[in-house]
Amino acid sequence: MTKQNGISSRQFVYVVIALLALAGFCALLGLELNHSYDTEMAFARRNVENLADSLEGRTRGAVEKIDLVLLEVQYSMQQRLAKGPVSPQAVNAELARLLSRIPESQSLRVADATGTFRYDASGKISSQSIGDRAYFQRNKNDPKAGLVFSEPIFARITQNWVITLSRSLRDKDGRFLGLVQAAVNADSLQQHFQTLNVGEGGVVALYDAELRLIARTPPLPNRLGKSILNTEISDNIRSREKGAFEALSHQDGIRRVFGFRRLENLPFVVFVGLSRDEVLSEWYRKLTYYGATAVVLALALLGLILVWQRSYVRAVSMAHTMTNAYDESSSRIRALLDSIPDLAWIKDNAFRFHAVNEAYARMCGKPAEEIVGKTVFQVWPEALARTFQNHDEAVLASGKPGHFEVLVTNGEGQPRTLDYIRVPVHNEEGEVVGMAGIARDITERKEAEARIRHLAEHDALTDLPNRSLLSSRMADAINRSVGSQAPMALLLLDLDHFKNINDSLGHEVGDKLLQLAAERLRHTLDAADTLSRSGGDEFAILLTECSGAPMIGRIAQRLLETMAQPFNVDGHELVLSASVGISMYPHDGTDLGALLKNADAAMYSAKAAGRNTYQFFTPEMNARVFERLSLENSLRKALPRQELMLYYQPQYRVGGGDPIGFEALLRWRHPELGLVPPARFIPIAEETNLILPIGEWVLAEACRQQMAWQRAGQPATTVAVNLSPVQFRQRNLVSLVQRVLAETGLPAAQLELEITESLLMDDTERAVEVLHELKSLGIRLSLDDFGTGYSSLSYLKRFPLDKIKIDQSFVRDMIKDSGDAAIIQAIIAIAAKLELGVIAEGVENQSQLDYLALHQCGEVQGYLFSPPVPAAEVCRFFNSATRAPAPMA
Repeated sequence: MTKQNGISSRQFVYVVIALLALAGFCALLGLELNHSYDTEMAFARRNVENLADSLEGRTRGAVEKIDLVLLEVQYSMQQRLAKGPVSPQAVNAELARLLSRIPESQSLRVADATGTFRYDASGKISSQSIGDRAYFQRNKNDPKAGLVFSEPIFARITQNWVITLSRSLRDKDGRFLGLVQAAVNADSLQQHFQTLNVGEGGVVALYDAELRLIARTPPLPNRLGKSILNTEISDNIRSREKGAFEALSHQDGIRRVFGFRRLENLPFVVFVGLSRDEVLSEWYRKLTYYGATAVVLALALLGLILVWQRSYVRAVSMAHTMTNAYDESSSRIRALLDSIPDLAWIKDNAFRFHAVNEAYARMCGKPAEEIVGKTVFQVWPEALARTFQNHDEAVLASGKPGHFEVLVTNGEGQPRTLDYIRVPVHNEEGEVVGMAGIARDITERKEAEARIRHLAEHDALTDLPNRSLLSSRMADAINRSVGSQAPMALLLLDLDHFKNINDSLGHEVGDKLLQLAAERLRHTLDAADTLSRSGGDEFAILLTECSGAPMIGRIAQRLLETMAQPFNVDGHELVLSASVGISMYPHDGTDLGALLKNADAAMYSAKAAGRNTYQFFTPEMNARVFERLSLENSLRKALPRQELMLYYQPQYRVGGGDPIGFEALLRWRHPELGLVPPARFIPIAEETNLILPIGEWVLAEACRQQMAWQRAGQPATTVAVNLSPVQFRQRNLVSLVQRVLAETGLPAAQLELEITESLLMDDTERAVEVLHELKSLGIRLSLDDFGTGYSSLSYLKRFPLDKIKIDQSFVRDMIKDSGDAAIIQAIIAIAAKLELGVIAEGVENQSQLDYLALHQCGEVQGYLFSPPVPAAEVCRFFNSATRAPAPMA
């Protein structure tokens, strides 16, 4: 009986232990499933927010590209309409050329003041009117509307859903003349959205500010232009600027994790959704697997309990059978543990392994039988074992589950990140008698999170930190320096004239050049420094280990020297310089915003000082930067407000007589500053590309004025127009000149284009090609400021020039400076050898005129004859009473 009782007691203990182990193991699985669910959903929220950020950047970039084209058409059309009848063929051709620059738009049209389309890039003019459209009325009634966006509309001409972007056309008195319009269709947006990987059940959409649908993939044609019906979704979007949430879609019944972002200063909301089922697919698989495991374990134990419940009388005879059943049940439990893909183990309260599954054994690189009965110190390296032991002791001491992440090296020597959960195992009295644990290998997930975080903090082109990461590192550096106030410096480095390379050789070459420049800068700096791309061709550099201004100056100079070395990009040898602005912490600011602002001011000061140099910030620089920005803003409005004008300086043969030509010189009469010197505003116009519309206006106005003089009876002369290097690099320069000559009716032989020496040296082969194309039109070509650059006789022979202009810097001092005199004689001799004409500018007194005549300079201009004058005063130069001075015998 004692034996029977003993056998019964042991069997009872076995069952209780088994039930407790099952309960603990199920609790462990539940904790793991709960933690895994939270992790997957958090990852999904971060993912949709990052996708929304990416879509926001793409949308903003497309809008900016379209608006640049609209601004160009707006300016061009206002100029054309001011001059009288407009050629539809010329306008349609120009619209077609510009439309090719914005593939996002399906059309580019110009409507008149009634809303009737008059010009179309397609060349097909529709009779449909847009006069009743809300966006047309806003353009018409609000002169300050700027860029106007329509609501999603069904286009009457193309019969599809679009959203339009438009700008009004007005005359000099502000009267409404019509609008220029680009239309982006929903289909093209939806095709673009398909490039985002959102899975089979995912959704990407663009809404306007009122949450009306503009485009969506998968498409919902019947919902375009309509508001979101789902109040749960719309309330979430209206409540904040950006975020992530979970909701059920009424359109297809799919529950999704959504991310959205309102575009700052633009009336759009970008919207991305991932199917909740797809997000949780791995978690559902685990849920199924763990559930099946728990059921099988429960059934196995149930069989054990049923065996135990048999008659006590048969206990002795069945003892052996029950023992075998228990052993079989234990084997089954071990087999089930082995079938779990995650790491699983059980330990006793002496921290010895009671059981481990195959996944745990593989991670350790040891057979399971070598692990059972041992402690972590006999299985893992000392440092890692101490970490495991500390967590085990905390779980046993608290009697509560524990969770942590740990980096281990698996049996193959690979680093792996494990997500651990431990739970205590209690006996029937509630005492902790051991623990069970499960761990999941989350290495791939951690790597994916790291990739997403890297993308969010780094520039896509150069892989340098972006402003967000720069700001974070600046904050960390400031926190470390609290108390010591150790000096730090922020450097802003801008590549001089990079835009010229980008425009002339293309964005692909420009991008490669930026990558090479970033790599050079990275190798020039120390590992402790942070190099960041601020955007465009600008880099920010945070120096945290610097002793003061002298050391920072040496680093800045080293950066300039690095950038000055030639770059080889796709067979092009490119030479760059850079301008660097420096602000110091804490003297010039105690946060990134202030330091960036002041470094930017110093950088502009470096550019004003001639570029290829660096400048430390001083308080006076902010005033100069503000003045420059104010001037830039005013210059943007100067053309529409007709503040720009042309003055004309006569050119004469050295022997005297009537003018043989006039040089057109740009002047700006600012409403508050009066006449602004060209040296102040021309560099700004070139840096901002405003020189393109301004230069086009100068060319057209000079040609128009020349024809007006001739119609008034004035003798035919030439008009000389200066070409900016920025204009020369434009691919449409030759066609622009052709169009202006055709529209104004000026004979090509009466137009002279002045180009600078440095312009020809930038890309000699292309310069030769363009100059020959211009020469083939019949116009005259003059080389301006000769002698100030690096031209050689062999180079000059290649260019189809008609004339060389001697720079006024040589003329000014030639009487008293033998060097200047020698240069002038050499230029005249070179021109004679090449059979080119010569004109000297800046002639201010009779002695200079006499010297030039003595050495056979053919033509002159300068204040001795006349300063530049408005067009209305030019007629007096043909009056016999105002003949030009002649050289003295």
